[in-house]
Amino acid sequence: MQTERIVGLLFFLGIIILFMFVYFPESSTVKDSKKLEMLAPNNEAKTNYGFEEFEISDFDFFVYRAHVLSSEDNANNLKEKVVNGGFPAFVESFGEKKNLYAVYVGPFLSEDDIVNNMELIQALSESKNGEISRWKL
Repeated sequence: MQTERIVGLLFFLGIIILFMFVYFPESSTVKDSKKLEMLAPNNEAKTNYGFEEFEISDFDFFVYRAHVLSSEDNANNLKEKVVNGGFPAFVESFGEKKNLYAVYVGPFLSEDDIVNNMELIQALSESKNGEISRWKL
């Protein structure tokens, strides 16, 4: 009976000590939380400092539509030929029924980039009747 009382007393003291640690934090913890409050961002501070606004015209790119073909395989072969020649190129479905495939060379930053390389682009794409247009975003 005596040992049961001692074990119960030790258990009770252990619970009290546990509650002290849980409900009464150390002073260093309180100091750390005050430091965190001081480091918290100021909501009044300007958050977009140095941010530059962009216009949609800043993202204008140009492409050269070299061919419109009925075969996707032929369009992809032509695209690979242009890419191997050193220019970016891609294929998109074209037309009302999307049964045609357009081969585009680009995008380029300016129309002048296309005009300056027109002879090489036309030779690689095997097209003399291409069209320069804006690339949709």
